[in-house]
Amino acid sequence: MTSTAQDRDVVRTTAGELAEEMRRRAPRGVRPSSGAVQSWHRVSGRFAEGSVSDLSLQQGEATSARYLGEHGLIHRAVPGLNPAAARFGGFGSTGGHHRGGPAGPPPSWLEIGAIVSSLRELEEAARSRDPSIAQVVIDFELSEQEMALASGEDVRRLRTEHRLLSYLSVRVVARRGDRVSTGFYTPGVSGRLDGIDAAACGAEVARRAVAGLDARPAPVGRMPVVVAGGRGMVLLHEACCHPLEGDEVARGSVYAGRLGEQIASPLVEVRDDSTVPGAVGSYGCDDEGTAARSTTVIEEGRLRAYLTDRDSAARLGTEPSGNGRCGTVQQPPLPRMTNTCLAAGTSGVDEIIADTPFGIYAEHVGGGEVVEATGEFTFRVTNGWLIEKGRITDPVRETTIAGLGTEVLRDIDAVADDVTVGAAKCGKFGQWVPVGVIGPTVRVGSLLVGGTE
Repeated sequence: MTSTAQDRDVVRTTAGELAEEMRRRAPRGVRPSSGAVQSWHRVSGRFAEGSVSDLSLQQGEATSARYLGEHGLIHRAVPGLNPAAARFGGFGSTGGHHRGGPAGPPPSWLEIGAIVSSLRELEEAARSRDPSIAQVVIDFELSEQEMALASGEDVRRLRTEHRLLSYLSVRVVARRGDRVSTGFYTPGVSGRLDGIDAAACGAEVARRAVAGLDARPAPVGRMPVVVAGGRGMVLLHEACCHPLEGDEVARGSVYAGRLGEQIASPLVEVRDDSTVPGAVGSYGCDDEGTAARSTTVIEEGRLRAYLTDRDSAARLGTEPSGNGRCGTVQQPPLPRMTNTCLAAGTSGVDEIIADTPFGIYAEHVGGGEVVEATGEFTFRVTNGWLIEKGRITDPVRETTIAGLGTEVLRDIDAVADDVTVGAAKCGKFGQWVPVGVIGPTVRVGSLLVGGTE
């Protein structure tokens, strides 16, 4: 039996013991919600100038038990594979299968030599694109984990999960004389690192960096913004969809109590889909053991559903949608997006550009700020272009776009027929999880472009 198979067997055995403990020991007035057992390996760091720095090697095991009571979720977690997490009176040993030591040896694909080989290929592809390429920096996060989850009224029903993640944040700097430009790209897959086309990624991010050397100052004012598909959907994810998460709805978000209402342009259909093959937000079941699914949250502009974990579903009187996610099982699950998917439209990208007299084409949307209570947002356009007389003309220097999430949904006036799969990281209450951002090119009729200076 391989080390991975042994880990999987012990994790599942511990989960069975945990489920039995939860069933037997839940106090009156408290019902079991879910139990989770997890073993993981995680490697992260930075690759630049041919070498790795800031290297972090993590491995661990944890067990958690979650109960629902009159005051909401009760979450209890212990390190190691230990069903004593289910005990309200203490965390003493229960006998049976539990290990306090580290997980087994890391899989071969997480060894530093294999990682460096793939990242060096990406770096070489970027540098060979143009002699102006001065620097290539790659931040990486790679992980593999085994999970066993017990959930529902009968916590003895077990689900197992074997999850892989490869997520890169690539930054390429080009220099020509006194002009400096940076290209950005964030590829990711729910698989091994060789599932990312390193050569293609290097060439693409270098192209963006070189193009920026000829950038003009960005204009200032309200104007149409055409947002590229894939990574560009982070605008939709952050500014529009967080208020659809069950805990935000229970707290009275702008979309609370509005199921069935027209909240967006009729062109807009948004799904949260954790079943997309290879996308970074995909899984077989969520971190509470609820089966993965596709949930249509907006259809023809009408609000159809919320995204819930078991706790928020209980508070809203609905069924959980399979969106209970956590960074590790040591942290309580929260209702989180998985892969935010905007459905394709019927327009061609060239057609949308030709129909835009003046505006900005946002090729890469970077980080920003969102005020979740109001939906106000500001995002960086790190690689953008000017649209003039229906044509993409010159690149523009890094700028910002700002607006209101509820208005963005209504102001989407064109949706293209191209769909691209992108990746991002999303933080909530200190927990970071990978999320897919999937969709076509769209045009927002009016956003505030902040200019360059």
